[in-house]
Amino acid sequence: MAIILEKGTFKATGATVYYEVKGAGENVFMIHAGIADSRMWDAEFEELTKNYRVARIDIPGFGDSDFLRGAFSFTKVFQEVLDFLQMEKVHIIAASYGGKLAIDFCLEHSARCKSLVLISPALSGWEHSEFLQNYGAKEDQLLEEGRLEEAALLNYETWIVRGREKQEVSENLQKLILEMQMTAFLKEEPTRIDLIRAEDHVNKLGKLSLQVLVLIGELDVPDFQEIADFICEEAPNAAKIMVPNAAHLANLEAPTFVLQTIKTFLQKETSRK
Repeated sequence: MAIILEKGTFKATGATVYYEVKGAGENVFMIHAGIADSRMWDAEFEELTKNYRVARIDIPGFGDSDFLRGAFSFTKVFQEVLDFLQMEKVHIIAASYGGKLAIDFCLEHSARCKSLVLISPALSGWEHSEFLQNYGAKEDQLLEEGRLEEAALLNYETWIVRGREKQEVSENLQKLILEMQMTAFLKEEPTRIDLIRAEDHVNKLGKLSLQVLVLIGELDVPDFQEIADFICEEAPNAAKIMVPNAAHLANLEAPTFVLQTIKTFLQKETSRK
């Protein structure tokens, strides 16, 4: 029997959220990176829906999701989306900025979270290096000056190329990253108020009691290498796997390795009594 893809837009508190859901079985919720949108999960979404009920969204401000004016919280948006999709408990797969949001959600709503896969996660409250501070300042300057394509290229070179030769990185990957970034940069961002402050979550990882798998590309930014190690030191049930010859979004550079690793992890977690 064919399993039909459901997709649409859900109006949450402070945002409209594009979602796709497909499959049957235990629930899996996918949160994309800050230099991407839900398209970064194309391969994983299609494969995992064979055995799980999988939902992926565009985070507000990315892809086909938008912020609204007023009070806002990513954690609340995720909670409302999961309620709407009738996903009471979920296994979460998240990358980079989405990983930070996933950790925030797991700490705020631990009863809803069954396991957590993180690809190069950021972390609320982490003090960034001078390298990342300079990168952030450069990106802000380019965006303020309306040099959007240059800002998108800066992100691609900072997070994906990582000093490699051009031919070492797939042209299709470059095209996808730049498309996803330009989609986000062209959006208007209305004034909003964040309802939840999560800066202290860097000190609360000991409360992250679920099983956590951290995947980190061996070529990733040093800050994120350190975050991966820190999570595995602080969270009681966290383990790290290094992805060879990959940078920040390892699933897009080593799709077979990452997908098989995720499938093995989920199979183990869904077999737990």
